[in-house]
Amino acid sequence: MVGDDQISDIRFFYLSDVLINQGGNFVTGFDFNGINRNGVNIRTYANPNVGWEIAYKSNLGLELGLLNGKIEVQTDIFREHRTNILQPRADIPSTMGFWAQQSVNVGEANGKGIDFSIDYNQSINKDTWIVGRANFTYARSTFSYYEESDFESMGYGWLSRKDKAVSQQWGYVAERLFIDQEDIDNAPRQDLGQYLPGDIKYKDINKDNIINELDRVPIGYPTTPEINYGFGLSGGFKGFDASFFFQGTGRYSFWIDYAAMSPFRSVTSGDRTLEIGLSQFIADNYWSQESQNPFADWPRLSNTLMGNNNVRSTYFMHNGSFLRLKSAEFGYSIPDKLVRKLKLSSCRVYLSATNLLAFSKFKIWDVEMGGNGLKYPLQRVVNVGVNLSF
Repeated sequence: MVGDDQISDIRFFYLSDVLINQGGNFVTGFDFNGINRNGVNIRTYANPNVGWEIAYKSNLGLELGLLNGKIEVQTDIFREHRTNILQPRADIPSTMGFWAQQSVNVGEANGKGIDFSIDYNQSINKDTWIVGRANFTYARSTFSYYEESDFESMGYGWLSRKDKAVSQQWGYVAERLFIDQEDIDNAPRQDLGQYLPGDIKYKDINKDNIINELDRVPIGYPTTPEINYGFGLSGGFKGFDASFFFQGTGRYSFWIDYAAMSPFRSVTSGDRTLEIGLSQFIADNYWSQESQNPFADWPRLSNTLMGNNNVRSTYFMHNGSFLRLKSAEFGYSIPDKLVRKLKLSSCRVYLSATNLLAFSKFKIWDVEMGGNGLKYPLQRVVNVGVNLSF
């Protein structure tokens, strides 16, 4: 049984947090020409019963050595049941007069997974050796209890978080882009902000002819990878040696950040006003009056954020799984006879590189950059060097 006190970014959660002079204001005087008074703002209410999150963990491990220690296998199967997860109370009506949403220790989640690794170490002869390693981890955590409305009885079962992954995302199912005004007039009303031809058209899940919060469904994989793995090999023959290592993830989704990538939009950074540039993938395939492609990679261009497009949906969803050649190295150690003539104890020259290759379904930018392709990218580095020992 393990406790965790990091349940919130609020340090003293058991105390109320009242902000003086930061609440609603009122003005005194005839014709409101008197003094402007600010009220208080309650950011959080006191909760004397708040406690740590508790996890009940169990683990079964196996360590196995084969072929006189040449092969070592380690396997761990684990489960955990987390209780007292801090979550907001559901269905508290606004008529109760609360200033802030209440959060209490009510959530529960179950986690399970497997961690596997295998090592191989073989000296074939005095001149040849080989070392290999592979690892694989699968972990999934789902809510067993989440305080929410009884969506099943209401006919909106897809809104329930029960039995869904802790980092599962909800969003709208994008069908395509609107072609013209007639297309908009014949479609369900979308209460997600202003929209025009070239903006995203969403699916009416509950068939009530209105697109709103009730049409959000679980989409994609969780935002935390459920699979992580890697494998590598090193070997040597006489003075030569080489090694490589691959790393990958699976069952993971990410979303292109519509707000961060929207071109021509002005943003303020400190005392400067900047304009977001036009990315090549948008320039190559966006909706326009001349090319009314309902399946373009990007909706119509605008220098302001369109609320209808700036919601989580399948339109900007991508599979974040990848396999990367994380490192590779090739080296040569100069023979001892020659090294001694150079007054050295050892000398090795090498060529190494990191982030050489990546295999992913996402091709627009490096998949590990996530949803913002304007960030500083992961660098490919190549080194040539000499190791000398005197």
